[in-house]
Amino acid sequence: MSKRDAEDKRRRLLAAGLAEFAAHGIAGARVDRIANRAGCSAGLVYTYFTSKDELFETVFDSVVEQTLTEAPITPNHLPDYAVRLFDATQNHPEAGRLLAWYDLERTGTTRSSALRATQAKVDAIRDAQRAGVVTDRFEATQVLYLVLHLARDPVPDPVNGMLTRSGKRETIREAVRRLVEP
Repeated sequence: MSKRDAEDKRRRLLAAGLAEFAAHGIAGARVDRIANRAGCSAGLVYTYFTSKDELFETVFDSVVEQTLTEAPITPNHLPDYAVRLFDATQNHPEAGRLLAWYDLERTGTTRSSALRATQAKVDAIRDAQRAGVVTDRFEATQVLYLVLHLARDPVPDPVNGMLTRSGKRETIREAVRRLVEP
């Protein structure tokens, strides 16, 4: 098997894993469905990953990396950062569902990729607080927590579609602006 074929199969397995884990969670995901969606045998999954858990963790790490690439933190402009996160969640709803499953099924654990990303964001916010750009009414970890939760949109609009996507974006932008302004 050529290196290109191996990379393509691995990429297809990760994409199929994301779809399966987002739909069914870790416990409900089935390796045979992942393999079928990727166009390969279930045995091939175990050529690339030692277990369903390892496949999930690899998928999770790739979602974290994709989010960091698509929505890098800008501590001096946290309202814009929150809107980019919201857009990323809207553009990739399966990633948001995967994170929700992670929260539900992996309570009390944190992947090192997420931990490193979170610590870097907290440090950046703390620096912005020292510079007087972000309020110090809350600790940096609290600011990040609030910004992340305002930016995520995991449930349907509770007011039956009365807020458009652009309306949600502006609500998030304004809420974060008010939250972080010094």
